Amino acid sequence: MKILGIIVEYNPFHTGHLYHLQKAKEMVKPDLTIAIMSGNYVQRGEVAIIDKFKRSELAIKYGVDLVIELPFAYVCQSADYFCKGAIDLLYHIGITDLVFGSECGDIDTFKEIAYAIKNHPNEYDQYVKAAMKKGLRYPDACNQALSLLLNKSIKTPNDLLGLGYVKEVIENDYPITLHCIKRSNDYHDTTLTKIASATALRKALKEKQDVHDYLLDMSYYDSLYQQNDFFDYLKYQIIIQSPTQLKKIHLVDEGIENLLKKVIFNVSSYEELVNKLTSKRYTKTRIQRMLLHILMNNTKEEIKDCFPINYLHILKMNQNGQNYLKTIKKTCDYHLITTLSSYTHPALDLEIKSSKLLSLIDNQIIKKEFQNIPVSELSKR
Repeated sequence: MKILGIIVEYNPFHTGHLYHLQKAKEMVKPDLTIAIMSGNYVQRGEVAIIDKFKRSELAIKYGVDLVIELPFAYVCQSADYFCKGAIDLLYHIGITDLVFGSECGDIDTFKEIAYAIKNHPNEYDQYVKAAMKKGLRYPDACNQALSLLLNKSIKTPNDLLGLGYVKEVIENDYPITLHCIKRSNDYHDTTLTKIASATALRKALKEKQDVHDYLLDMSYYDSLYQQNDFFDYLKYQIIIQSPTQLKKIHLVDEGIENLLKKVIFNVSSYEELVNKLTSKRYTKTRIQRMLLHILMNNTKEEIKDCFPINYLHILKMNQNGQNYLKTIKKTCDYHLITTLSSYTHPALDLEIKSSKLLSLIDNQIIKKEFQNIPVSELSKR
């Protein structure tokens, strides 16, 4: 049985995603397609534009058979943790093939780099640490290490994630065949083109532009989440907590708690706060992830207690996905969860906590979290 695995955010689900999904199926010709999807928050440290239940329903509607949630504890982290979590879950659900999109589009390049890192781990780590001591950001330090080790570089976001996926598969000797598809657009382009970027579409949606030509079902986007909706709550958290308390929050490191206390009274929006904190040392996405952990008051210990994660939370599935779960129920060594009340785990507690944060701007989300019916209505028609 061939089982295709993909790792997605679908934030929002657009024509480029449909192309990727169809192309991946064309390459692999799978019997089943499984997506690991970020939940209500994405790897950049922001709230997704619509909730995970709508996004997973769209995935099923356009060709995925089974959607599994990537836990918040993996999502709101660096690319290394994000990739580790996604590949671990896909391996345990039994995929045979992984397809991802990248700016590079050459799977052999990713494999060559991954094997070089695996075969020279100490040398690579030393190069990274030395570069960071010089003040380079972690992604730039990794690039410098690759340049010294292999005379190659990986710089763009999807290439970095792609390399992360390949590294995890190769490092763990997972029996997964790797494929990649070359991206046809610029990941940060904010203009609307035939296959527009998610960045451009989020901007257009927020500005109430007509995006019918780019999104596949506008009815899902009647109400949008925006990170700035949380700004007053975030500002309050930073104001009431002492530097010592802030320092206990996950990703609050190297004295940035003092800068937070210094700038918080001089900013009037979330974006302004992010820009004030972004530096040569910390990327914008690193800052956004830190701010989300501050919003939720997630301590370093609380995040540490989430691991290891040994469950698979099913968001949506069609009949094909449901049948597959029945066949692996007794052999899968991870707990298969369709309702949050059926299993107890610190990472699930964090998931509920993240939904409680979202309930500040959407009072229906907790109800959805506990009353979600994973079998898609589309499969019953």
